[in-house]
Amino acid sequence: KLTASDGAAHHRFGYSVSVSSFGSNGDAIVLVGAHGDNYRGGWSGSAYVFRVASDGTKAQTAKLTASDGASGDKFGISVSVSSFGSSADTVVVVGAYGDNDRGGDSGSAYVFRVAADGTATQTAKLTASDAAVDDQFGQSVSVASFGSSGD
Repeated sequence: KLTASDGAAHHRFGYSVSVSSFGSNGDAIVLVGAHGDNYRGGWSGSAYVFRVASDGTKAQTAKLTASDGASGDKFGISVSVSSFGSSADTVVVVGAYGDNDRGGDSGSAYVFRVAADGTATQTAKLTASDAAVDDQFGQSVSVASFGSSGD
């Protein structure tokens, strides 16, 4: 059972979940969305990174939020994680369909790199080049690495 270190009612923790192997030791990374979290205002959202060891032990290693998060963004409505090439790093994508940078609910997706030690760094914010009101970009996200370079 996974729980957020700062979980509260109505955060919608677990609405979206993604799992990926982590390195070559049998560990896994579990990414859990909580689009109702009010970290940066009501429904700004968050996502939590957990490391689950092959022996069953588990630990929360990071709480992800959008660098420009705001009320109503619903960051964490969708999540995806994938191993990053042959390293023990992973790439994470988190959807925020309520983001309104390009019009109300135009949406966005955020890319993070999670290092082997659990630290997470936001590397990009994605929006549609032709974004418009109510597009809800980021309602669904998916990521996969290919090759051994981590691309």
